[in-house]
Amino acid sequence: MGKSRFGKALLIESCSRVKTWRGLVNKVARTFIKTPIEGACEVKLVFKLIRRKSDFNSKGEVKKNAPKHYLVKRNDLDKLVRSTLDALSGVAYLDDCQVIKVSASKKYANYGEIGAEVFIQTID
Repeated sequence: MGKSRFGKALLIESCSRVKTWRGLVNKVARTFIKTPIEGACEVKLVFKLIRRKSDFNSKGEVKKNAPKHYLVKRNDLDKLVRSTLDALSGVAYLDDCQVIKVSASKKYANYGEIGAEVFIQTID
């Protein structure tokens, strides 16, 4: 964190992958969502992340002793959520302050399904 010339805190994203992720999420969301939600909403996110090469045997099958849950230090759940909600601002909803409920999880992806499932619903 740095300071702007006005003395206010300035947050700088340290991970170059975040900008790419936000751009991709924003682009895909625009193909599915035509009008942003104007009121309160809830978001459910399921991140599907790639397994390590060491989790596979020589036949390409997941080893029986491979971990069941995604516990790799890379890809913290809170950072995944924050970057995804930011990417959806202006597309799925006007601003991410409208999101009043979030449910998120991460798991290992099956073959060919790396990415995220995003469910957005209005709250009355």
